[in-house]
Amino acid sequence: MESERLSITSADGTRLAGAVFSSGPGPAALIVHGLDSRGDNHHDFARLLAGRGLTAMTIDLRGHGDSAGRLDAGTPGDVSAALDHLAELGHGPLGLRGSSLGGFLSVLVGGTDERVRAIVAIATARGASIARRLGEDWPAEADLGAAARSTGRARLYIHARGDEVVPWGQSMQLAGMSPSPVRLRIEMGGDHRSLQHDPATQRRSADFLVEHLRA
Repeated sequence: MESERLSITSADGTRLAGAVFSSGPGPAALIVHGLDSRGDNHHDFARLLAGRGLTAMTIDLRGHGDSAGRLDAGTPGDVSAALDHLAELGHGPLGLRGSSLGGFLSVLVGGTDERVRAIVAIATARGASIARRLGEDWPAEADLGAAARSTGRARLYIHARGDEVVPWGQSMQLAGMSPSPVRLRIEMGGDHRSLQHDPATQRRSADFLVEHLRA
């Protein structure tokens, strides 16, 4: 399935590149990449979702891929702008699947956007760790716990026990904060990047999004 390339603008005027894999009207999911990655790296999962009847969108976060700017406090607004674009196309309800930094942003933004009904967060990064890596305060200042505790959306947290970057206890802690419906899956072994393209994890993630967005 071919994608439609697009350009959208974040709230602060930053130009963002993206792609949409259309499956017709109805629910849609946004796929959010991690640090030093880009949307194209997740077209495999986007095609899987589209084949399951969900329109899928990928974006390049600011400072990544073909997007302008640098990763700064406006970054959560990139996710919101992409959700706005899907809503403007007439899609809903909406879902999110993010990994590492993308998991952090998916939990953070998805927990405050009433259009979002399902979130899959893989190896969700810690705000303090992102802040140290970037030399920026905004990730540490974001209240990820409050976003995780919000009601009205289903959440699936997935983490590899062998993750050498983010301890798997991070996902366990977030799952403990999150109201039902919530699921937690800790995979034995693996590493920080092993689950994003793992076929079983992708199928499980797609099943979860389809279940809760088409309910």
